Amino acid sequence: MRKYLLGLVAVAAMAAVAVPTVSAKPVKSAKATGERCMERVQASAKLSVAGKAIAVAACADRATAVAEARSTLREARKAHRAAVKSARVTFRAAVRAAATLPAGERETAITQARTTRKASFKAARATLRTARKASHAKVKAANQAFRASMKQARAA
Repeated sequence: MRKYLLGLVAVAAMAAVAVPTVSAKPVKSAKATGERCMERVQASAKLSVAGKAIAVAACADRATAVAEARSTLREARKAHRAAVKSARVTFRAAVRAAATLPAGERETAITQARTTRKASFKAARATLRTARKASHAKVKAANQAFRASMKQARAA
């Protein structure tokens, strides 16, 4: 019985080691360049030659607009992280400086530092929220323009 259990445990251990090595091939993302869209357009039998040209241009325009929106949002996230980090560092420095003050002044200084930190966080969040809304608006506009161009391509 023990030999069977030992064998079963060995098989299970080998299976556990083998499972992570078997994985699906990573899918190459073509979002940035619009390659998949262009491939689908070229493979479409419903579009004429002129329609395919319009559709390929629409794919490229949409991909460019979406890539710009993503990079802008990425930069906004970096700026948000930097602003939050800066606010935290400033708060810590203010607390360290307040430690040398008498008790009454220390509490006032720490409260003021908290208020400043909270305002900095709020401003950083508002900036990031604005950037997100702008990014979503750019993508939405690009999608609408793409749909309009595809209608035009189907009609051509």
